[in-house]
Amino acid sequence: MKPKFLVLVLALLLAAMLAGCATKGQLKARDAEIAELKKQLEEARNQCIILEDEKKAAEDRANTLQGELDDLSDKLQIEMEKSEKYTMLRVPEKLLFNFSQARLSESGRNVLNDIAQILSKYTEYDIRVEGHTDNVKIKPEFYDKFRSNWELSTARATEVVRYLINKKGIGPERLVAVGYGEHRPIATNDTAEGRQQNRRVEFYIAARGPVVEIQE
Repeated sequence: MKPKFLVLVLALLLAAMLAGCATKGQLKARDAEIAELKKQLEEARNQCIILEDEKKAAEDRANTLQGELDDLSDKLQIEMEKSEKYTMLRVPEKLLFNFSQARLSESGRNVLNDIAQILSKYTEYDIRVEGHTDNVKIKPEFYDKFRSNWELSTARATEVVRYLINKKGIGPERLVAVGYGEHRPIATNDTAEGRQQNRRVEFYIAARGPVVEIQE
């Protein structure tokens, strides 16, 4: 039962008991019940105050994080999308990797350093790293590394996660690496400009929620 609703229920019960008529013995028992209800009511009110304080602190943290991500987006000249559940940073391939490669470039390490500097301060937030490519097939000379765009995008997401863990100390329990290959384009693959937009890594930053058990 939610604390605010519990406060209301206890208050109504208390009011009903105070309004009733009873014998001397019943009054004594009722007084004990009233005392217990008053105690529960006070505890519920205190819990409401604690929860409101925690909510306000979380909102303040979220606003501060969003401000830092806004500044980072402006600094790196990268796209950012916001929703009620997460903030997404979209980093073009050219800032992180050389063409058809999954090893971070020097500029890629610098970009991740900037991202990690912010995220390391907000340990209550998780990060989902998604790799995406265009629909140009992997050339045979790269088959020894990647047989498909799906493998390339997954390798890039994993490389980013590995760097954040091993080099920047981000907790591995906060990170997820996913590769979608060419299957979630944001632009047409019929033009060079569109293909360039599709080659990207996206960072989804969201407050960690409660763990929900899967029912069999």
